[in-house]
Amino acid sequence: MRLWPYIAPMKLLINLVLLANLADICESVKCLDCVGRDCMGTFCEGDYCLMANYAPRWGTIEWGEPRVVKGCISGKMLENNIRSHCETVDEFGEEIFTCFCDEDYCNGEKAIQRLQRTPVSLVTCICNGAHCTDKTCIGELCSYVINHRTHKSEQGCVNASVPLIERRSAGACMIPPITGAMHHTVSKDPHELLATESCVCASDFCNSEKPEVVAPEKMKCQTFVTLEAMGTKVSSRNTTCTGEFCFKASIRSQLGHMTEYKTMGCASFIDGAELAEELQPVGCATFESEKVTVDTCFQTKDKNAIGRARANQESPPESRRKVKQPAKPKKPKKPPPKVEIEYEQEEGKEDEDEDEEEELDRAKPNKQERPKVEPTQQEKEEVQGETEGDRKGEEKESGKSGERKEDEEENEKNNKNDENEDGEAEDKIEVFPFLISRYSSISFSLSSVSFT
Repeated sequence: MRLWPYIAPMKLLINLVLLANLADICESVKCLDCVGRDCMGTFCEGDYCLMANYAPRWGTIEWGEPRVVKGCISGKMLENNIRSHCETVDEFGEEIFTCFCDEDYCNGEKAIQRLQRTPVSLVTCICNGAHCTDKTCIGELCSYVINHRTHKSEQGCVNASVPLIERRSAGACMIPPITGAMHHTVSKDPHELLATESCVCASDFCNSEKPEVVAPEKMKCQTFVTLEAMGTKVSSRNTTCTGEFCFKASIRSQLGHMTEYKTMGCASFIDGAELAEELQPVGCATFESEKVTVDTCFQTKDKNAIGRARANQESPPESRRKVKQPAKPKKPKKPPPKVEIEYEQEEGKEDEDEDEEEELDRAKPNKQERPKVEPTQQEKEEVQGETEGDRKGEEKESGKSGERKEDEEENEKNNKNDENEDGEAEDKIEVFPFLISRYSSISFSLSSVSFT
């Protein structure tokens, strides 16, 4: 049997596999792998570098001091384009508690100082239970915990104690609690945790009542808890629960007295719960450090649950991510005003100007017309005397001319009435010129008089 026809395809397949592995190696980054803020030591390789806090807690009991841990994170639960940044609990950016970055040794102290910082607002929560010192508390998350076997419930605050895990479980109700720091004092051992439900939310006073899950729960999951602390290992029996997602978590540590905590269970998210921007809804992720290793997975077959998580994924600040915004439609330019409108306005203005000029002309006295001056009483008497003298003279003349008129009237009897009227008009005209001449002389004399 000849194999030489298959040798070339087999070599090509081997080369492709090697290239894929080489690409994964080239994409990985080298990170500091140590404990402490200023630590320097060994290094690890992963998809991203991480600096976070780890606190070994069981309920409200701290089995060791919180420590800063640095290491690598990898896995399909991580987003492909995690931005390099640090999160702080104060507005001034001094108290850093988590950093993500994608360059070699970027989780060193000097490199961290150069990363962009995002303040994370804390929330005010209702505090009710044996662990409370006041009616309210301030923390990263609010909690509502209930033991369904004993019906005991408590409310309070929860701060991140393990890298990655609380980040994915924010806004969920879980059975059993995914970490040992989420049950307060309602449970004392792993067996009681199987009947304990822990809900965490991220808004002010969101734990005043038990958060309600309205999403359908279609996943049936295995549940168990294993705890190893102070040399003693305790495991619960295996049971089942239903939820949107099935999860599992494993925490192995050489820091503090809690050596190992393993759990499996179910989680359902409240309406509007935000998914962290660095994580995907499903998949696994691993954090590796010098003395702490954390593994976590979320799985579901419900595509609607994945869609809801995607729809509520947290968005990074706009100043950090440059998103190409769609071009805004340009506003149409206003057309220039019509010429007709401009002329109408000008004509209106001209009409107004003409009206104003006419009013001014009316207000001004006419230069050709002389101002009327009323005569004094003495002048009126003189004029009246002159007019009476003129009338007497006219009467004498009219008496002499009466005889002449009688002769003329007899000769003109055969004339028509119109001619008689014309004759009378002519007689009147002969009288009026004399009067007009007299009055004109009077007006002239009045115009020549000056008044003070």
